[in-house]
Amino acid sequence: MQMYVNYFDRYVRLNDEHQTVGIILCRKKHDALVEITLPKGANIHALEYQLYLPSKEDLKKRLMEWAEAALQSKSGER
Repeated sequence: MQMYVNYFDRYVRLNDEHQTVGIILCRKKHDALVEITLPKGANIHALEYQLYLPSKEDLKKRLMEWAEAALQSKSGER
């Protein structure tokens, strides 16, 4: 993922934009994968402020919940 973040920062990101943060949220059959990459010396800027960042485990749990809800919604459309 860092390779893609570096590429984006070099060739796509505009000069007035902050460095890229990479986040992968991937649902597996009975699990989820959460990976985060930050630039060196990251001074994170956010549109919305939160008192804490969710843990990887919390993100995995939420991702599984969202995926399950999406599957239920999709099966209800038939």
